[in-house]
Order: sequence, then C-alpha cells, then structure tokens
Amino acid sequence: LVFLTGGSEGIGKAIAKDLIRLGANVIICSRSPSKLQSAVKEIEPTKISASQILAFSSFDVTDFLATKSAFNNLVDTYGTPDFLINCAGFAHPGYVNDLDIDVFKQMMDLNYFGLVHTVKSILPYFLKGKKGHIVNTSSMAGFLGLFGYTGYCASKYAAIGFSESLRQELKPFGIKVSVLCPPNTRTPGLQKENKNKPQEVLKIEEKAKVVDPEEVSKVLLRELPKGKFMILPTFDGNLAYYLSRYSPWVIDRFIKRPSLPIQ
Repeated sequence: LVFLTGGSEGIGKAIAKDLIRLGANVIICSRSPSKLQSAVKEIEPTKISASQILAFSSFDVTDFLATKSAFNNLVDTYGTPDFLINCAGFAHPGYVNDLDIDVFKQMMDLNYFGLVHTVKSILPYFLKGKKGHIVNTSSMAGFLGLFGYTGYCASKYAAIGFSESLRQELKPFGIKVSVLCPPNTRTPGLQKENKNKPQEVLKIEEKAKVVDPEEVSKVLLRELPKGKFMILPTFDGNLAYYLSRYSPWVIDRFIKRPSLPIQ
C-alpha cells in the first residue's frame, strides 16, 4: 500500500501508474479533486487485478492539521501504508531582487513543510509497526545552487537536509528514507515554471536535457527495493551530485549557470 502526494499529475502520476502496473495498492493525494478524479480515470485501466485499491484523497499538505486528519482517515480505511512517497512541489524562478517574499514562503511551505507535515502524520503508524519507507522528492536544485532559483533551491536543500537527518533518526526503528532528485522533467509544473525563468536561464537550457516523468518513475521503482538513499534518475544528475560533493570547483567552473550583476 502506497500513499502518494502530488499524485494527480507529473512525476507523481507516473509513479502511481507504474505502481498499479506492478500490482500495488495506491492512494493518490493532492489539493485538486478534479485532477485526482481525472488521474484515477486514466490510471484505472492499468490495473492488473480487480481487487487492487486505487483511490484518492484531496487535502493541502501545507496544512498540518488537514494532512494529519486525512492520513488518519486513510489509515482507518485502508491500513498503514508500506510507502509514503512525497511528490508535491513547485518552482517559481526569478531574480531574487524581483521575487515577492510570499513566493519564497510558498515554496518553503510546500516543498519543505509539506514533507514535514506528511512525515509527522504517518510516522506514529510506521513507528508502531517498526517498518515503512519514506520517499521525499527534492531536485538536482537540492544540491546545486542555481542561478535564478534562490527560493526553490533553499526549499529543496531543506528537503535533502531533512531527509538525511530523518534517515539517521529512523534507522534503529527499521524505517527507511530515500530522497529523489530529478532533473528538469516534462510536467505541467515545468510549463508554468518556464513562464517565470530569467532569460539567461532559458538561453542556457535550450541545450539542457529534459526527461519524461516515466523515466524518473522507472529509476525510482528500480532503486527502491535496494534501499538506496539518494536516487538520481540520470547520468548527468549522478555526475553533478558527486562533483558537487568531491570537486565543487568543477561545478563552479563548468556546470552552474553564469550569474550577472544585479541591476
């Protein structure tokens, strides 16, 4: 049984679809009932058994009390999940001097506190059973400080830091933690993001690789049984991660987007 936030579109929906194809029971969650209904209708035909559970729950993960209530109801109805997969998130790039302070807060509320809220809501059940696997979605922007992404990078760095610490804390209880760090992925969220990207970023990304959500899902589900912590879906992502840790000067010189003086 899998509880999956951000499951109505993009990477989350691709993961839900692949899980159903593997015979799993999946509850997808997001804020939009209409998007969830549409996603369930699309995923339903991929079931391999009539007894499989495919359902949805609509709530806002930035609201802790709503999240806790929703998860309590889901556990009462379907039981404690084996996996919590967090895919809800968004990016709003722009020059730091131009971005409204509320944009920074909104990204932190969803990309970071959304994880904290879901983890704290499900953790009592995982601790009681001494098992469970939490997957938090960060980004390559969670370990690379990128031009035009001050707010987003901060929230995704927080996601990785939270996940690393959480992993250490939960090890003695048999609960696993992984963090997924996809690159630019063809999702509705990326389309919205592109509308706010500084021109320098758009120019440089003309040659950047963009992956499909199905590719991200495939790698995630391949790596999860191995208990791997850091899951990087592409070769470029793996290279950037290890260079950022062991040869950061290479990142500074060749990989980071060039910055311009603030006007």
